[in-house]
Amino acid sequence: MQFALPELLYALFALLIPILVHLFQLRRFKIQKFTNLAFLEKISVQTRQSSTLKKWLILLFRMLALACIILAFAQPYTSNTNAKNEQPELVIYLDNSFSMEASGPKGPMLKQAIQALLTEQIPLEKITVFTNTKTYLNRSLKDLKRELTAVEYSKNQLGLEAVIAKGALLFTKNESDQKYFILISDFQGQQEQMNLIENSNYQLFVIPTRPISNSNSFIEDVQIASQINNYKLKVIGKTANEEQDSIQLSLFNGQKLIGKSILEKSKGYKTSFTVPKNESFTGKFILEDSGLTFDNNFYFNIEKAPKTSVLSIGDHKTDYLNRIFTKAEFKYNYSNLQYVDYKMLQQQDLVVISELKQLPNALINNLKSFMKVGGSVLFIPAVNGDMNSYNSFLDIENIKFNSLSSNEKKITAINFDHPIFKEAFERKVKNFQYPKVNQHYKIDNQAKTLLTFEDGKPFLLHKRQLFFFTAAIGSENSNFTNSPLIVPTIFGIGKSSYKLPKLYYNLSQKSELDLKYSLKNEEVVKITRENKTFIPYQNKQNSKLKIILEDLPIKAGHYALHNKSDTLQYLSFNYDRNESDLDYPKIQNFSSYEVFNSIKSSLESLKSGVNVNELWKWFVIFALIFLAFEMLILKISE
Repeated sequence: MQFALPELLYALFALLIPILVHLFQLRRFKIQKFTNLAFLEKISVQTRQSSTLKKWLILLFRMLALACIILAFAQPYTSNTNAKNEQPELVIYLDNSFSMEASGPKGPMLKQAIQALLTEQIPLEKITVFTNTKTYLNRSLKDLKRELTAVEYSKNQLGLEAVIAKGALLFTKNESDQKYFILISDFQGQQEQMNLIENSNYQLFVIPTRPISNSNSFIEDVQIASQINNYKLKVIGKTANEEQDSIQLSLFNGQKLIGKSILEKSKGYKTSFTVPKNESFTGKFILEDSGLTFDNNFYFNIEKAPKTSVLSIGDHKTDYLNRIFTKAEFKYNYSNLQYVDYKMLQQQDLVVISELKQLPNALINNLKSFMKVGGSVLFIPAVNGDMNSYNSFLDIENIKFNSLSSNEKKITAINFDHPIFKEAFERKVKNFQYPKVNQHYKIDNQAKTLLTFEDGKPFLLHKRQLFFFTAAIGSENSNFTNSPLIVPTIFGIGKSSYKLPKLYYNLSQKSELDLKYSLKNEEVVKITRENKTFIPYQNKQNSKLKIILEDLPIKAGHYALHNKSDTLQYLSFNYDRNESDLDYPKIQNFSSYEVFNSIKSSLESLKSGVNVNELWKWFVIFALIFLAFEMLILKISE
């Protein structure tokens, strides 16, 4: 016989109390003899002996009734153990991912599941429970009570395949044992994996949890739409509630409220904010939503914009570039082709190729490497330049110069929707002094046109990190450098080329951070917040430091990257939004598993599987029988 609640058996010590009380209440009679009352004395002795016997019987039946009641509350049972060494095993997977925070009929689904496990009778002394983050191996339910009630929601969600594999490893290798595996999860986002479950070594019970409502609104992403004068932030929201027309949104810089806006359904739940470039910004968006809470906050960080580094490479100095790239806004350098330091090239934000007749292979290869890591290039061809070397460079973006045209053309159209012009002009200007070129290159064009000739052919184009003219802009070929259009064009290209650090990092994804910072051999950088410190993976590379952000034991929020007492920069982390879409699969009974609508029903099935005989009812019956005997004795003794 086993007990589901063996700790209640300590209450049996309470049976000592009525025994002690009974002993103290026994009276000692004082005997007085009378000479001629011998018959009366005999009757008195017989009465006293009968009364004592009745009291002991009453005490006995009361103690038996009380003992039966205590045993009934301890929930005694017997289970089938046909084989000498056969013991049933139970492994439970408890999903503690963020989606389990959704409200069920009696509160958050995770808390509801934990409460059910702790209150329902599990017919085994030892069980194994694991979550997405922890494993409790071969523990009693009593020992697990504190740990389970303290389980927190986790950013990690094990895939169903990983859950099955881990659960199988937690069983013993004894093939004769009865093995049961219970999955408690909402199975959010795992629609395609349900039919992949196959097993033959254990009986699998699936308990899908479901919230009252699938409604949840969240901030999906924050992007920088423009960075010419100020930072224009684009906020993208999402909601599962189709009836919700708007979502309230607030922007904070630290603890200071900066502004409020509304994510409107008519605008695709998108809005924008403007942030100044001349100051650091520790930002947080807060969304008002009654669904999940982990995705209502979105953290980001913008460092104070430094001067944009620009390197011009040409055969002769270009005074107009020196005038446009001012010392207040840019860190501008010029280098003759013969003296180019390719190591210096990698430290730039923008490289200007200024009318070189030919591009050597070394320069082409370094420019391509520079662009692959996010650097920007402004390419200005020369008159009668070497098209083979030009095309060797331009093929990085599948662009090709075909031929040189000698027809004079005017530049008549501006793409005002492009970021470099959008903030430079208060209104669209149609009538301006048109600059002209004498010669230009014809191209195969798959790029975005910024400036256009009068016949619709492109003059200035943009594709990812590459800006390029189709004609030389020097005085020999054009008057473009003397036109008012030169300043907003080149200035805008320069400001848009600044390699802005990432606004935020995803805690569920591997990210790399390259710092232009050198450390001594014994030095390490640390990620800190308040009193918590973590050391990320880091790799020292000459004058660079590569930080690998992966599997950090941190929560969403703002953190500082430190070297000793120096703050290198601030980092912002957010949880992955995969858990925010409350999309649940329809789970039906399958050949390899059985579906239950509650933990209680699954445990009842488990009991029948291990032939559990619950004995508490019998102890209740015996308690009533003993109380009936007590009442009968009391009635007879009246």
